Amino acid sequence: MTTLRAGEQTATATDRLCRPSTTSRSQTPQPALPQPHGCGVPPQTRRILMLSWEYPPVLVGGLGRHVHALSVALAAAGHEVTVVTRHTDGAPLEEYADGVRVLRAAEDPVAFPLATGSLLAWTMAFNH
Repeated sequence: MTTLRAGEQTATATDRLCRPSTTSRSQTPQPALPQPHGCGVPPQTRRILMLSWEYPPVLVGGLGRHVHALSVALAAAGHEVTVVTRHTDGAPLEEYADGVRVLRAAEDPVAFPLATGSLLAWTMAFNH
């Protein structure tokens, strides 16, 4: 004997076949889940663009060192890495170093001195 709640109807055999239940599986194909590294599936190669106003040979603090180490590690992992940074005297406008493509944007005609009395003014100068 089945107990029905108000408003419920008895299910027929056809209803049981057509209605999904908590134990039934959908017949629609599911997208493939990404496989973690080491499962026999090579990781997908990515094209990565990094923007940094500090990159070797320009090293003011830790940003340039971090971006350099990260970009070299990503290139060593098989990714195509391009870093866009600001130009400095003696550095080429474009180079490939340690597997990383480095593009250096020329400075505006007005050069800002690195030493200013305010970190905010110094940062704003580089943003310009």
